[in-house]
Amino acid sequence: MNTGTQATSASPGVVGGGETAGFGLRVPATEAWGSDVSEAQVETVVHELSGGGRLADFFGSVEDEQLVLRLVYGFEPGGGYRIVRWPAAAEYPALSEIAPAAFVEECEIYEQFGARPAGGRPLNRLVVPPHAGRDFPRLGRAPAREPGPVHAPHYVSGEAIEYPFGPVRAVAQESLYVGLVTSGEEVIDLYLLQWHKHRGLERRLQGLDPQRALFLVERAEGLSAVGNSWAFCRAVEAIVGIDVADSVDRTRGVALELERLYNHAAAVAALAQSTGLSVGQAQAEIALESFLRLNAATFGHRYLFGVLAVGGATRAPDAERLRTELPRAMGELRRVVKALKSTNSFVDRLEACGIVPPDVARRLGLVGPVARGSGQDLDCRRDHPFGPYLVHPSEVPVRQDGDVLARMEVMVEEAEQAAALVNDLVAAGTGVGVSPASAFEAGSALGWCESPRGESLLWLALDGEGKIRRARLRPGSVRNWRAFDDAARSRNVFTDVPIIEASFWLTVAGFAR
Repeated sequence: MNTGTQATSASPGVVGGGETAGFGLRVPATEAWGSDVSEAQVETVVHELSGGGRLADFFGSVEDEQLVLRLVYGFEPGGGYRIVRWPAAAEYPALSEIAPAAFVEECEIYEQFGARPAGGRPLNRLVVPPHAGRDFPRLGRAPAREPGPVHAPHYVSGEAIEYPFGPVRAVAQESLYVGLVTSGEEVIDLYLLQWHKHRGLERRLQGLDPQRALFLVERAEGLSAVGNSWAFCRAVEAIVGIDVADSVDRTRGVALELERLYNHAAAVAALAQSTGLSVGQAQAEIALESFLRLNAATFGHRYLFGVLAVGGATRAPDAERLRTELPRAMGELRRVVKALKSTNSFVDRLEACGIVPPDVARRLGLVGPVARGSGQDLDCRRDHPFGPYLVHPSEVPVRQDGDVLARMEVMVEEAEQAAALVNDLVAAGTGVGVSPASAFEAGSALGWCESPRGESLLWLALDGEGKIRRARLRPGSVRNWRAFDDAARSRNVFTDVPIIEASFWLTVAGFAR
């Protein structure tokens, strides 16, 4: 059975195991490739991998008291993932000079491990709060110097003002500080402070057994509980040799697509709210509530917590409720989308708002609807298929304009396809059950899943007792927040910012985990 995961044990390909395959080689998704390189080779390797691949993640771990850095590249379609690792010193080559998508991770590595890219480029504060001292819990050691502010120094003069917004913004909104530099209407500059949500989850996962750790992974980003958990479960299953039955994998697929449906309905409601259409917002929230009630009726939880387990699924969907209630919920969503798209004042606010050009989306390594709205034909259900998506492929809607309207259109089309996928999976037969591990042995694996926000990656290392040595959580929000400030500055006005945020539909928790 092709699980689609890549592991250092119990699989024919070894990530990080020192293969001799050429860098940038596209290989079948059923195989895994990794390489150990020296620090002197890193820049050459990144140049070669960036020529045909996409930088998907960059992170560190402490192994035998040595900092080890890993790059994860994705090759689409069907080329698999490639992991490159090397032991790093206090300084390492500045990879963001070659692959700009690496900059956010360079900042995070500095905060968590104290190593920085060469060249002295200023590094921003990301998730460690400014009041944290050197004893603040980290994955490694504290940096020699505190990171700088989250934005480049600038001076506000003349008629421009810096408007502080947050971190407490509104009821039910996550804590987020938005620093807006404006002349009263036009957005001149914007920066974000997201560290208010930092919970140190990656550190807290160390030493836990996978079943217990799943509780925290599921809550790292509650609106992507299924997507992030599935990536985690598949990594564990690849290491310890668990084969999940096809019917149980279809149960997981139903849960994932239901998660996509309610998220996209919530984004439509947020867009109606941000454009001042209270009636449209109420109608969209009725559709959202219908999806949430369907989740509860089908799986026992409105946000689908507790459905996945390492080795399988704890609950099977109520097929009859899905057959009767999913069409009703979809009908409500279709009606409100049709009404909104027929409202000129709504469409006018979305068109040419918050533009992310395709070249920017590619350079920053964006994923999910944000990337697909900017011309990036990416979806790991199709490009790196796993589980039920090997038999039930997903269509990938793409738009080129890169504005708020394009992102909404992608989400609406994805919702239609998600509903069709749910019907196909239920018709093929779903199941419930948890398969036991064949053995616990030290190993590592990369798991992935296409969450509502895009590709979710989870790299995991277990020791010989089945305890977690290192878990790297990389939800889709981690990739996509880096484009938000560019989108807000692209000839937008002050009141466009909430509209842009609704169209990105990201979580602060998924970034500041």
